Amino acid sequence: MNLKNRTILITGGSAGLGLAMANELVSMGNTVIICGRNANRLAQVKKDNPELHTIVCDVSDESSINTLLTEITRDFPGLDIVINNAGVMHLHDVANNSLSLTHQQQEIQTNFFGVVAICDNFIPLLKQQRSAAIINISSGLAYMPFMAAPVYAATKAAIHSYSQSIRQSLAGSSVKVIEALPPMIDTDMTDGLEMDGIPKMSPEALASVIIKKVAAGKKEIRPGASAMMISMYKLFPWIINSMMKKMAPKMFVDIPEY
Repeated sequence: MNLKNRTILITGGSAGLGLAMANELVSMGNTVIICGRNANRLAQVKKDNPELHTIVCDVSDESSINTLLTEITRDFPGLDIVINNAGVMHLHDVANNSLSLTHQQQEIQTNFFGVVAICDNFIPLLKQQRSAAIINISSGLAYMPFMAAPVYAATKAAIHSYSQSIRQSLAGSSVKVIEALPPMIDTDMTDGLEMDGIPKMSPEALASVIIKKVAAGKKEIRPGASAMMISMYKLFPWIINSMMKKMAPKMFVDIPEY
C-alpha cells in the first residue's frame, strides 16, 4: 500500500504510539490529522510539529465524533486512511473489586465503542476514495486473557473480532482493513508495568514496524514479542496463562487511584 501523499486521521494521536506514527507519516509527505481529548496537549504537539493538524475529539462520546466527521468532511474531504489508536488501560483486581464500574465503562467506551463509532461514521467517506484503509490498533492481548487488566484485554479481543468482520464486509470496496497487535509499549500508560522477560517496545520503533508492514500489504501485523506470544498461546496456552497469572499480583501491589 502506498503511504505517501495520503490524508490520514489518527485517534489518540497526541502521545505514545499515535504521535510516533503521526510524526513518521507526516515526514513521508502525508497530510496527517491527529485527535485527542486534551486540548493543551494537542496545542503542544502542534507547536512541536506545525505540519500536523489537530482536532479535539473524545472518541467515547458520539456527539464529539459527529463533530469530528463534520470538520474532516469540510476541511479534508480526501481523507483516505483512518488509524484507530485511542485507548486507555486500567489495572483491575476483579476479586477485590478494585475498579469502579464507571471506569470500566469508560474503558469500554474509549477502546471499543470509539473504534466502532469512528468506523461507522467514516466508512462512507472512505468508500468515496479510490484507495482507502482502516488501521485498527488492538493488542497481542486480543488472543489471550490478562487478569491484571481484564476489561482492557476484552476490548482488544473485541477489536480483533470486529476488524475481521468488517474486513469481510468491505472486501468488495476500496477500503482495506488492517489490524496491528502490539506488545507492551513503553508509554505513560504502561509506566511501572513490567512483563517478565518480555521487553517493552518504544513507540517510535513500533510505529516504524507498523508503517513498513502496512506499506508491504500485511492485513494483520504482530510486531515484536506479540508474534511469539500469540504463537505460543495457540500451541501451549497453559504456559502463557500461567506466566500471565504470575505477573498479576506484582502489578496489583501498586494499583493507581483512578
